Amino acid sequence: MVTAASAQGSAKLQGKDFIFIAIFGLLLFIVFFAFAMILGMNANTFWFTHAIGAIPGGIVWMYLAARVPKPGAAIVMSVIVAVVGLLLGMLWTGPAGIVVGGVLAEIIMTAGKRSKAAVIAAFAVWTLCFWLGQESMVFLAGGSYVDMVVQSGMSREYGETLVGFMRSPLIIVAGVLCVVGPIVGGLLGSKIFNKHFARIAA
Repeated sequence: MVTAASAQGSAKLQGKDFIFIAIFGLLLFIVFFAFAMILGMNANTFWFTHAIGAIPGGIVWMYLAARVPKPGAAIVMSVIVAVVGLLLGMLWTGPAGIVVGGVLAEIIMTAGKRSKAAVIAAFAVWTLCFWLGQESMVFLAGGSYVDMVVQSGMSREYGETLVGFMRSPLIIVAGVLCVVGPIVGGLLGSKIFNKHFARIAA
């Protein structure tokens, strides 16, 4: 078990850290991907994927933060998740949001001395950046966004519904939930792995 004390003695990421980060980074991606598949069946629920996926995803995030409480861990994990997303066909703005979120998360955790509150806040920011990254393509692509959705194998009606959702008040609800979901997930993860955080605090 990696503790804050040992992390201070070996602040740099080591080989075993990269392996652990890669494994749990992939696990975090799988969690979000699974919810994207389920909620993506309906265009009206797709934009809630990040908020809902962040609840179980928070368990993974908090465990990773407990096991590798070292500078750069969140950034490395984010790059891994972003690359996997790109390889699986995710539009580039989503992975870009993930990387930006990783950088901001690292800043927040460092400023907060990797306390439980800082780690949870970092995950909330990371999730929100991921969500903003994906939805930003709607604005960047403009009228061609629906064509991009059709090219990916979905119907034109599906693409138009995605765009329509972005222009409705529900998008504000989805954005707020992108902060609430990670907080719930972080608190859940903290409770499940309470012993790990107790050791870090010691």
